[in-house]
Amino acid sequence: MVDRPAGRRGLPALGMPVHRVAPGAPVTLDPVVRFWTATGGDVGMIRVDRLPITSTSLWTRPVRPDPDHVPLQLHFDVKEALGFEHAVIATHRTVLHRPSRVGDRVGHHQVLRAIGPERMTALGRGRSWEVDLVLTDATGDLLQVETFSAFGYRPGTGSRASRARGAGQGRQVDSPGVSGHRIRAAAAASRVWAPVHHDVVAARRAGFDGVIACTQHLAAIAEQTRLREARPHGSVRVLEVRMGRPVVARREGS
Repeated sequence: MVDRPAGRRGLPALGMPVHRVAPGAPVTLDPVVRFWTATGGDVGMIRVDRLPITSTSLWTRPVRPDPDHVPLQLHFDVKEALGFEHAVIATHRTVLHRPSRVGDRVGHHQVLRAIGPERMTALGRGRSWEVDLVLTDATGDLLQVETFSAFGYRPGTGSRASRARGAGQGRQVDSPGVSGHRIRAAAAASRVWAPVHHDVVAARRAGFDGVIACTQHLAAIAEQTRLREARPHGSVRVLEVRMGRPVVARREGS
């Protein structure tokens, strides 16, 4: 990534907190259970005093599609400012400071960390950027920081999207043969409403053969794997996921 001032084109300067949202309704258990089971997790792994780190950001996204609420708005600000219609998350990294608990109220803001130069990948020609989603509790104390490394691209200028691989570091997630039904259910439980995760036509327009699994779905799979490896008393404090090959629905059945 190239560290360069980003104040032009309506983007904030690097490191500037933007899109602040005050703490909202208290964290409850039911949405966490729905998210965890929809992404393949075992309910027995959940503790009310140490919720899965991939579940905390549920409280930054709307329960149902809302055109007036755009989660990770800064990511879309950068995508638009750089002139890309399509973008994917290549790497997702979460650093835990304090586990979220039932009853917490989650506030959040976003920070632009870097914008990279133009380059060619299997998806096509484009540019990378990094955005932090910073999650805090009701007193302003830090819960965790999620870093999204994204790549904006123009389809048709590279190899087929379904063969693309991310360039990040960390645990790679690949789940071949997953159904469209499962991908949609996991995206809904993750409160992720982008059309490429729900609508085949939108996914094909973006260069994929079918709907694709969302970042939160893949991160949850990685956390579940880590927790199984760390049993019986282990926990996850840093989770870095290299998305690798996009997980594309191979069939539309259940």
